[in-house]
Amino acid sequence: MLQCRREVLAVLAVLGVAFVAPGVTSGQDTAAGAFLESLTHDVFTKLDDTSLSQTEKERDLRNLFRQNFDTPAISRFVLGKHWRGASTAERQDFVDAFEEMNTRQFLAMVGKFSQEMFSVVKVQEDAAKPSLSLVSTKIAQSEGEPISAVWRVRNNDGQYKILDIVVEGVSMAITLRHEYGTVVKSDGVDGLIAIMREKNAELATQ
Repeated sequence: MLQCRREVLAVLAVLGVAFVAPGVTSGQDTAAGAFLESLTHDVFTKLDDTSLSQTEKERDLRNLFRQNFDTPAISRFVLGKHWRGASTAERQDFVDAFEEMNTRQFLAMVGKFSQEMFSVVKVQEDAAKPSLSLVSTKIAQSEGEPISAVWRVRNNDGQYKILDIVVEGVSMAITLRHEYGTVVKSDGVDGLIAIMREKNAELATQ
């Protein structure tokens, strides 16, 4: 199950969901669902465009990631205290490697999923943080029960950004924070960046 979660997290790192559930009354919540619906459409439009080369698809998906995920905020969170101790160059190198890894993992896994496999089941405002919406989704599998995923989406003056994805109760951001923290303790921020770059190079050959 852990591997399945990791695969879904990799795909969800760029991918939105397909349909906005009926009955949502909050204006902000409706907009958050529409934001994810639009992202899904954009992603699959790029992937299905036969006029684009693989390099062009990677470029466009990377741009979608930048536009729709708050990568700097996620990066600061997953590095935690190590972000404060990192140099400006290390911070930028980490953000770049993090963004690249999410894009390439998505490209490697997207063949296992389709737009029709994703559906929104509930959208609600985060009671603790009114600027955040929680978008609950289901991801169908060829075998077994659907996987539950909750998106944490922030509204900043009408601009929506994804902050985290929680799959079957497992937070992407918190999981990465623990994993990266362990590596940084032994190898430093530079060591973590080097490992991520090696992984990116491996994914590039797949």
